[in-house]
Amino acid sequence: MSDPVRRLATPQAAPADRARAFGEMMALAKGKHVLIALRGHPDPDGIASAMAQAHIAARFGVAKTTIGYSHELSHRENRALVKLLGVELKKIKAVKEVGHVDFLSLVDSYDVDPEVSDADQFEVLTIVDHHRAPAPPKARFVDLRSDVTSTSTIFTEYLAELAPLDPEAEEDRRVATALMHGLSTDTDDFVIARAVDFRAAAQISEVCDRDLLADLSRRLIAPSAMDVIARALAALVVRRNFAMAGVGFVSESDRDTIAQAADFLVRREDIDTVVVYGVVSDRFIEGSLRTHSPSVDPAVWLEQAFGHDDKGRPYGGGRRDKGGFRIPIGFLGRSTDRAQLWTLVEHAARTALLKQLGDEPTTGLMAAPSA
Repeated sequence: MSDPVRRLATPQAAPADRARAFGEMMALAKGKHVLIALRGHPDPDGIASAMAQAHIAARFGVAKTTIGYSHELSHRENRALVKLLGVELKKIKAVKEVGHVDFLSLVDSYDVDPEVSDADQFEVLTIVDHHRAPAPPKARFVDLRSDVTSTSTIFTEYLAELAPLDPEAEEDRRVATALMHGLSTDTDDFVIARAVDFRAAAQISEVCDRDLLADLSRRLIAPSAMDVIARALAALVVRRNFAMAGVGFVSESDRDTIAQAADFLVRREDIDTVVVYGVVSDRFIEGSLRTHSPSVDPAVWLEQAFGHDDKGRPYGGGRRDKGGFRIPIGFLGRSTDRAQLWTLVEHAARTALLKQLGDEPTTGLMAAPSA
């Protein structure tokens, strides 16, 4: 593997210049196979961005693109997106599972999912993301911008310069619809969108399939989400304008209900920041942070609360008003005493969160909320 030649597309560069630099990388991969790798559980912004990159890559003669992911499509809306748009995704634990791959590309993430065991054997060609990285990522091309609210915004700019979408072409309408949905979800239905996000939405508004977009945007709450919200309300602990709640054990397929519970609780009028957490699949402590406070940077706040793994990667990350964390529980997950396991998890999570607030840990921890 050759040493990557890093090209940083800085926020100061004009959008057209960044797009052309990205196009040069796609031209470099002409006739090659590029694996577009999604990190974590695929969400609309990541899926849409991967679709857009595959669309651009085809225009530049890339022989094959594969969109790979490592964790379940756990949210109903995300499964609907893949089904209604006919998106081809391949679940992988290793790059070699998709055959011969020449390059990796990352979208909506600045590093490869740690579940992909052999990723370090392959060169990363491009990284396009809107999250802040703790250290400069390495690739031939990096466009890492925290001045946009979604990666879909960046790829909309690329498309405008490199492969303008045609409203008469079905494939183009699919890509535009996915990007509009990605923009909508990552900007909380444009509540936190910035000027650049609105401009991107305007560019694709006449191309996307409005009927399909309406189907994708229908916000239904599953019974399992209602159950987790009820558990969060029962376990709620409030400290001044901060609230936290442990919801006990959650299945892999219902992991997104933790985020939905956080979305619900942060609407309480006397709090501006909330963290909801639980044990997912007996393997991880997973949690979601939501905040209205201008003084809380979710990525920094969670990193300070929960620290890093043995490779120096923070357990948590986020953007302006929301964040999440995922911490392996290791051998403790083998415990057959779930009540004892939850007591340990609850104590560790509350201690970390209260220490971050500057408070003393609580005593008399609750039993695991019942499903």
